[in-house]
Amino acid sequence: MFVRRIKSRNSVCFQIGRKQYGKFALIKHVGCASKPSEIEALRLTAETELARLALKDQLSLFPTTNPPRAKLLTWHITGYHQVFGVVYDSIGFPPSLLRDLVVARIVHPKSKIATIRYLNHHLGVNLSKDTVYRFLDTLDKDELTKIAFNFVSKRHGGISLFFYDVTTLYFETENEDDFRKKGFSKDHRSDMPQILIGLFVDSEGYPFDFDFFEGNTFEGHTFQSAIENIRRKYAFPALTVVADAGMLSEKNLKYLELLDISYIVGARLKNLPDILIDKIFQHGFIDKPILEIISKQQKLIIDYSVERAKKDENNRERLIRKLEVRLEKNEQVIRKSKYLLWEKQGKVGGIDSKQIEKDKKYDGLKGYITDKENKNTVQDIIKQYHNLWKVEKAFRMSKNDLRERPVYHRKLNRIKSHLIICFVSLLVLTETETILRKKRYSMEKTMEVLGKIGQGKIRIGKILLEADSELNEEAQEILNLFKGH
Repeated sequence: MFVRRIKSRNSVCFQIGRKQYGKFALIKHVGCASKPSEIEALRLTAETELARLALKDQLSLFPTTNPPRAKLLTWHITGYHQVFGVVYDSIGFPPSLLRDLVVARIVHPKSKIATIRYLNHHLGVNLSKDTVYRFLDTLDKDELTKIAFNFVSKRHGGISLFFYDVTTLYFETENEDDFRKKGFSKDHRSDMPQILIGLFVDSEGYPFDFDFFEGNTFEGHTFQSAIENIRRKYAFPALTVVADAGMLSEKNLKYLELLDISYIVGARLKNLPDILIDKIFQHGFIDKPILEIISKQQKLIIDYSVERAKKDENNRERLIRKLEVRLEKNEQVIRKSKYLLWEKQGKVGGIDSKQIEKDKKYDGLKGYITDKENKNTVQDIIKQYHNLWKVEKAFRMSKNDLRERPVYHRKLNRIKSHLIICFVSLLVLTETETILRKKRYSMEKTMEVLGKIGQGKIRIGKILLEADSELNEEAQEILNLFKGH
C-alpha cells in the first residue's frame, strides 16, 4: 500500500491504494485541499491512515511502521486572562503590566521572581526582573483605590455602610526598621517584624480601599487615621461604620459622633457597668430574645440565641475538660486561663468553679452598641453587624488564596506595591466569584478548567500552524459568563 498524490488546477488530493495488475487499486480516498498548510496536514493524515491500515493487516507483534506525528513547539495558557483579565478591565483598572501581575497573583501567588518565571513559561508574557521592579515603583495607591471605589459604589448604588477591620502581615526576616516592627501578630508570628493592614469592605463584601500602619501599632489606634483618609478621598452622603469591639473604643466612638457618622460595634458585655448588667440579667430572654437599652448617646442591644447558648456551653466544657486532663497528668497549663485557681509560688490550685458559674450567665447573649440616631430596626442592626464576616472573608482570601503573607520586600515603596497588587487582585477575585455564582461554579473548578485553555504553535511536516485548545461545553459556558463584561 502507498499514498498517491493527485494534483489538479485548484487542489491536491490524497488517496491510499495498491498496485494490482499494473494499475492503481483505490483502498481509501483521504481528501482534497487547496491551501499549503491544509495540503501538508492532509498529507500527514494520509500517511497516518496508511500506517493504521498497514498495522491492521500486519501479523508481527513488533510493528515497524511509525505513523507521523505533529510536533507541539510552544504552548501557553490563555484561559486565565480570558476571565480574570476581562474582570480586571471591566472594573476600569489601567491596561498595563498590572493586569498580568494581578492574573499571576490570583493563579500562581508566589514571589516576584517566581511570578516572572510563571508569566514567561506558562502565560506567554515575557518580562524581565528589571522591567517588573521598575513598574512596581510607578504604582499609585490613591489612583487605583479610587478606581476600585468608583466601581464598587456604582455597582451597588453607592456606599452608605462599610466594614473596617485590621490584620497583620509578617516579613521573612528578623530585622526591624522604622516601619516593619514586632507587635501583636494575628498570624501568630510575633517573632518576626510585621505591618498592620486596615481594609474597607462594603455591605456586599467588596473591598474598596485599604491602609497600612507600623507593625507595633494597636489596631484601635488605626481607626481615626483610616477614616480621615477615606473621607478626604471620597464623598459619603450618609455613612455607617461597622467594626468589631476591639476596634471602636470610647474615644473612637466619640470621634464618629463628632463627624455625625453612624456606627455599629460589638459590645463587651462583661465590661459593662453593673447597673446595665443587672438590667440584662433581669430580662426574660426566653420570652423576649431581644433587649434594647437607650442612653443619652447610644443604644445597647442584647440578642439571645438558644443555638449560641449551646455553642457557648459546649466550648466552655471542652476547654475545662482539656484543663482537667492536663492537671491529672501534671502537664503544663496556660497561665492566663481564666478557669484556673492559682496559689502562691505560681502553683495551680484547681478549676475555678465560681468563674464557671459567672460565665454561664452570659451563655447565648450577644451585645451591640450603636448611636442613638441610627434609624434602622433592631433586627437590621443585628444583621448588619453579623455581616462583619465579609471583611474577615476578604482577609482570608488575601492571606490564603492570594498568599499576601509573608512579605519578602524590604523597601517601603515596594511593600506598598505588593499590597496594591494584592488589593486589586482581591477585588478582581471577589467580582469573579460573584459572576461564577450565576452558574454555581466554584473558584477551584474554574481554575482547573481555565488552566486547560490555551494557544500555541505546532509543526506538521514542514508547515507551522497556530493552534487553539478545543473548548468543551464546561469551558465554553464559563467563558460565556464573562463575555460583555
